[in-house]
Amino acid sequence: MEELRHLATWVKEQHAPEYILTWLLNQPGIWWSNGEVYQAAIHRSGTQLKDYVKKHQQGDLFQGIADKVVDDQVWDSIAVSLATIMATYQEELVKLKDQNRLRVMARPLINRPTQTSDEPWPELEIQQPLPDLSTDALTGL
Repeated sequence: MEELRHLATWVKEQHAPEYILTWLLNQPGIWWSNGEVYQAAIHRSGTQLKDYVKKHQQGDLFQGIADKVVDDQVWDSIAVSLATIMATYQEELVKLKDQNRLRVMARPLINRPTQTSDEPWPELEIQQPLPDLSTDALTGL
């Protein structure tokens, strides 16, 4: 346990901004648009991030890490870094969505009958309905 305390002290002293940024990325609800971290990143507000970190830091090993970053410019740079990461993440989500949409559009919707087929009408490919969010996942009720 003593080694862990020593490591925590070293992180606080040497890498506080990096740790804070990593810690912020692991916060639940970071992607909610009404969340404090999200709003601070959008506004690139180091002051809002500092207040959030001071309010929410837990655990005796990293308690007080926000006090190690005293310069407001460092807090602002953390906010800018967080905003950049969030913007890149959202861009990548859009790319994946577009790739998926193009892949779906490229699939033929109608299976053309072969010459050996006895069926007069081709089968249509129908997408399965999305699950109803108001039902229980196990029972379907």
